[in-house]
Amino acid sequence: MKIKSILLILFVSSFITSCNLQKKLHDSLYFNDALDSSHKVLTSMEATIQVDDRLSIHVSALNPESAVPYNMSVAGGGAASSGIGNSTGAGYLVEKDGTINFPELGKIKVIGKTLRSLRDELTSLLTKYLTDPVVTVQFSNAKVIIMGEVGHPGAMPIIDGRLTILEAIIQAGDVLPIVGRKDSVLVIREENGERKFAYINLQSHNIYKSPYYFLKQNDFVYVLANKQKIRQQTLQVFISNIAIVTTFSSIITTLFLLITYIKK
Repeated sequence: MKIKSILLILFVSSFITSCNLQKKLHDSLYFNDALDSSHKVLTSMEATIQVDDRLSIHVSALNPESAVPYNMSVAGGGAASSGIGNSTGAGYLVEKDGTINFPELGKIKVIGKTLRSLRDELTSLLTKYLTDPVVTVQFSNAKVIIMGEVGHPGAMPIIDGRLTILEAIIQAGDVLPIVGRKDSVLVIREENGERKFAYINLQSHNIYKSPYYFLKQNDFVYVLANKQKIRQQTLQVFISNIAIVTTFSSIITTLFLLITYIKK
C-alpha cells in the first residue's frame, strides 16, 4: 500500500506539473505583453532612407567615360570617409545630418526619401552634366530580422526598398501552418526614437491595409508558436516525466522487494 501511495503521489505531481507547463510555455514566449501601436505609424509602400543606411549608387550615361567621375570616391564624407572605394562597393553612408557626399555634386540631403525619389533627383541633377544619365540606387545594408517559428530565422536583406511581411515569412521558410500562429505575428519597429509593437493577423484580408504589411529596414518580426506546438512540447515533457517516474518506481519496488527478502 505504501508503494502504491508513493506511485500515486508521483503520478499526480507529474500530471499537475505537465498541466501547468502549457501556461508557463505561453508566458515564456517573447513579447507576450507588447501592445498594438500600429495607429502611430503612417502607411508607406516603400522604405525611406534613414541615418546610418548605406546606399549603392551607380551612374551610367550615353558616353560611359563621362560618367566615371560620378562613380569614384571623394574626399570627405559619404563613401570615401567610410573607407568605401566607390558607389559599387559597400555604399554611401548616410551621415548623422541625413546627407551623403556624392562625387561632383557634393552633399545631398537623402534622409526621408525613397530610393525611387533619390534616383529621380540624381538623374535630374546629372542631366546638366551628362547625356541620358541612368542612375540606380539600392540599399546596401537594409535588413529585417525574423525569428520564431520559421524554417530559417535570421537577417533578411531589403534590396529594392520593398519587402512585405508575407515575402519575409516565405523567404524565411514558411512553417506557419504546422507550428506558427498565423493570427498573431509580432512586428517591432523603431521610428523617431520610439519602439512600436504590432500584432499582424495573416488570416485577415485587412493585412493589406496595415502599415506593417510593407516592412522597413531594421524591423523585427517574431512568429509565435501555435497551440499545437505548445501541446506537443507539453506532451513531450509529460512523457519525459512519466519515464522518470517509472524508473524511480522501479527502483523503489526493487528496494522494497530486496528489503522484504532480507527480513525473511
